[in-house]
Amino acid sequence: MVLLAGVLSISLPGEAKKDADVGYIDMEHLQKVLPRFIEAQQFYREMETELRSFAQYKETEFRNQMARWEREKEQELKGKEGKEREEIELKYQTKIEQEITKVEKEIEQKRQELLNRAYQKMDETRRWLEEIVETVADEEDISLVLEKGAVFYGGVDLTEKVLKAAEE
Repeated sequence: MVLLAGVLSISLPGEAKKDADVGYIDMEHLQKVLPRFIEAQQFYREMETELRSFAQYKETEFRNQMARWEREKEQELKGKEGKEREEIELKYQTKIEQEITKVEKEIEQKRQELLNRAYQKMDETRRWLEEIVETVADEEDISLVLEKGAVFYGGVDLTEKVLKAAEE
């Protein structure tokens, strides 16, 4: 036990000064009450809705194409037997597989586009909050700010001061 206490008292390079204060913020609370976070979350939900709508549209389009091909295939199959029937079936099966691949690719591209837009919006919001937290921490002479859940003991709660600064 004495050895552990001795190890903990050793000063490590890069360690915060003993008189420096640690602050923390309640990110969950900030995300619930700050209008910019609420807007960013709403933007993200809108992107999800847009993706679902796009995927449903592509699925409907695909089903319609399948129905057209099924009618075409039935016409081509009339009076055909054996090898000819197999070739026609294979031709339409290949078309279907290619169309599935194409639709999946289009949906994935749309998903990536929408995710990038949503991430950009969230990143802008995060940078905005970081600037506010940095300003508040400097004003309060705080050298380190953590998320509330990472603090076991001590520290200064900066959440309300950050909220106040964000409103200005």
